[in-house]
Amino acid sequence: MRTIKNLLKNEKKVYIYLNSKAIRYRFMSDAELEGITYGDGVLPTEREVEDIMSLHSDGTICFLGFAGRMFAHYNKRNIIRIDYEKYIDNERVYVIAPEK
Repeated sequence: MRTIKNLLKNEKKVYIYLNSKAIRYRFMSDAELEGITYGDGVLPTEREVEDIMSLHSDGTICFLGFAGRMFAHYNKRNIIRIDYEKYIDNERVYVIAPEK
């Protein structure tokens, strides 16, 4: 079974793309079950979720704010973005490929 923490084995930060409300709530629930929290220790299910979240290697998630969201949605080259729905559905390709 794929876990959220497995996404961080070789990365300092990944961006998790959450394309529907159901997937957003699933991610927050899965994160809480794995012991992942916000940087201030708040549980994932205690806050609202956005369509894209940042996951850091120390096991914390964080909101991106306006500038961070713009960066994550439009920078197609230098970041790793994960389609969480594809990841949990065990699809072979779940990384949103960077443009060259």
